[in-house]
Amino acid sequence: MGGYVLTVASQNLRPAGLFLMAPAFYLPGYLQQEPNPYAGKTLVVHGWDDDIVPPDHAIRFARRHQAELHLLRAGHALMERLPMVERLFGEFLEELNC
Repeated sequence: MGGYVLTVASQNLRPAGLFLMAPAFYLPGYLQQEPNPYAGKTLVVHGWDDDIVPPDHAIRFARRHQAELHLLRAGHALMERLPMVERLFGEFLEELNC
């Protein structure tokens, strides 16, 4: 639920970027079903084999907010592709000049 919470919190925090891993968007019971990212750059990494949050939710969010999206052959925790996630995060930080 971290990606969802971070996106909602970005409304107040206004970060330079959001790096969202398997964000739990569009799930029943969440107060904000359409959270808007308030950041200069938003990147989403999601697993094709995620059995908790369907990849279609990440695609929907990325399309709606024109966020960069990376779909990996992995489950919800993305453990199968950690080196790739690490590389994507490093490139994300470089683009933000962090």
